[in-house]
Amino acid sequence: MRRVLLSFFLILLCGISFAQTQLTDTQSQDVTSQLVQTASSIQTMQCRFVQQTTSSMLAEPSVSEGMMTYMAPDKMRWEYTTPYSFALIVNGEKIMKMIEGQIETIDAKQGRMYKSIADIIMSCASGKKLLDDSMFDITLFDDGKIWRAEMKPLRKDMKRMFSLLTFCFDKKTAVIAVVEMTDAEGNLTQIQFEEKKVNEEIDAQLFTK
Repeated sequence: MRRVLLSFFLILLCGISFAQTQLTDTQSQDVTSQLVQTASSIQTMQCRFVQQTTSSMLAEPSVSEGMMTYMAPDKMRWEYTTPYSFALIVNGEKIMKMIEGQIETIDAKQGRMYKSIADIIMSCASGKKLLDDSMFDITLFDDGKIWRAEMKPLRKDMKRMFSLLTFCFDKKTAVIAVVEMTDAEGNLTQIQFEEKKVNEEIDAQLFTK
């Protein structure tokens, strides 16, 4: 039943994309300013997420769920709770992973990929480098319910990981609702954020253990 519902959600998103209207340069500037202003006001955010990955290597989409916790300016805990237990913890430049309660610091070479993905997620909450046109060729759309930013990487290192990033923002709150990441092989990872709690107190120890 869960997969059916998620598939239905994907169909709805596809329908939204066809209904979108591309924003003019002036409209894009106004929307970007609003999104950055809202994101910059967020000191903490905690929410559930549902992540679905579609790949030609998989017989059916891979679905996982968990909790995301962010604390300005550069702390994030990305914790999977279903169907397995795993946490990625970013605390400034330090990156750790936790498996079955055991924490391990990730070396710089391996951590570069994790950090790039974490920075993408944190940019949605912090406003830092959000919709950075020096790194991406950005096109903004408005469907009446969401603002959708389609971002094609310009840097070679980003192109090796992603062919397209898409951010969907709820127009009522100007807060991120969905992130879609299409990798260089065409595999799609979609992350839907739910039950968002903004600027509520968070235990700083979440980013150390």
